[in-house]
Amino acid sequence: MGEGEDGERLDRLLARRLAIPRSQAQSLIASEAVHIGGRTPSRSRRLRAGEEIEVTWSGPGIVPTPAAIPVLYEDSDLIVVNKPRGLPVHPGGPGTTVSVVSILLARGPLAPAAPNRPGVVHRLDAATTGALVVAKTPVALEGLIAQFRARTVNKEYLAVVHGALAVDEGTIAGRIGRDGARPWRMRIGGAKDAHTEFSVLGRREDEALLVVRPRTGRTHQIRVHLATIGHPVVGDPLYGRGGGPLLLHAWRLGFRHPASGAWMECEAEPPPEFASWFGG
Repeated sequence: MGEGEDGERLDRLLARRLAIPRSQAQSLIASEAVHIGGRTPSRSRRLRAGEEIEVTWSGPGIVPTPAAIPVLYEDSDLIVVNKPRGLPVHPGGPGTTVSVVSILLARGPLAPAAPNRPGVVHRLDAATTGALVVAKTPVALEGLIAQFRARTVNKEYLAVVHGALAVDEGTIAGRIGRDGARPWRMRIGGAKDAHTEFSVLGRREDEALLVVRPRTGRTHQIRVHLATIGHPVVGDPLYGRGGGPLLLHAWRLGFRHPASGAWMECEAEPPPEFASWFGG
């Protein structure tokens, strides 16, 4: 429990911390998923400074799925995985869709969060591979989300793009929003500012390998920005030519551990489609 929350009703605090309706927070308490000092509290319980709240909740509609997933780092607070291609981070709606969170829930509990998104701090598109951090505890969830919002997380992606770039590095700035005519796509000219930096690691006749550093975290940001400058990501069916796997990989992820404060760097090995660029 944080400072300034002394005396607050339990159901109100849970609703705010978990980003869920107050009625859902009350249901969690009624189902005995919430404990304080080993006991089940009432929903109107007034909290006292220093108390620890334990919540056991996977989110509705998620069935744990025993399956292998590459783990880059794990402790009692968080887990970092190398997300495979084609695997969504969380279910798109109620059901039993296999996802990163359904696989991780088979390993153990994740931090309560919005419905169908336990432990989710940030997301990668299903077609994108690479480093993804998931929180196991409410403290880790809150701390990691705060870092992403403050833009202090270091994110580096590898992207193979069409065309020969005339520069070795650059910055792309363009506000991004949803395409009203095609709501499954994003477009330049929206309401949210977005900034992306890139450097060229290698060139071929009609392709280039980039390291891309998004300074904001908008949906499809890298894909939209690179397409905007005439160099869409290879395999991108929405903003490019499609015709193969999307060659976009979350390569490196750096952040401060939400419990210890130590700086962490996790590097995810790229999938085989990138091997030829590294002498493989």
